[in-house]
This record gives sequence, structure tokens and C-alpha cells, in this order.
Amino acid sequence: MEIPEEQKRIKDNLAVIRLYLTSKFPDHTITEAAVPSLYHKFTVTNHTQYTRYKLKVSWPRLSDRSNTPEHTRSALDSGNVASGMMQIGDNDYYW
Repeated sequence: MEIPEEQKRIKDNLAVIRLYLTSKFPDHTITEAAVPSLYHKFTVTNHTQYTRYKLKVSWPRLSDRSNTPEHTRSALDSGNVASGMMQIGDNDYYW
């Protein structure tokens, strides 16, 4: 069972990821699915351009004490996650 501190950390990190995806894919719809304790999936879809990109984030990464929202934001930017998602396209999830 998750402790409240861990739940808050996961919630905060997910919010940062949503904000990042929204800023990088402004005309896209974001859907999510979670498999608790394993991963959280994001699918970013543009229905007019028929594009879809997918991101999967491991649960341990979301809940890690050292992975603050600031660290998550920095990792998304420095890792150029949006570009990686576009390179993979609809074939698979970018991890």
C-alpha cells in the first residue's frame, strides 16, 4: 500500500508530465492509463493530422524519493522526450 507522501509525489510528477506533453503537443488530446506499481502510459493524439505518440513511465521512477517534480521537468526537457516520442511514432511507447 502506498503511503500518502508517495501518492503525492506520484501525483505531482504526473502533473509535470501532463504539463510538458500539453506544451509540446498543443493540438493533441492526451489519454492516460495506469498499471499501478508497474507504469503509467500517456497517449497523445491529433485527430485532424492522424498522429499518435506514446509515452510510458515506470512506476518506480514516478515514486522515487529523489525524483522531485523539478527533476522530472528537467529530465523531460534535457532528454528531449517529445522528440523521442515523435521518432518512435505509433510503433511503440517511448520509455
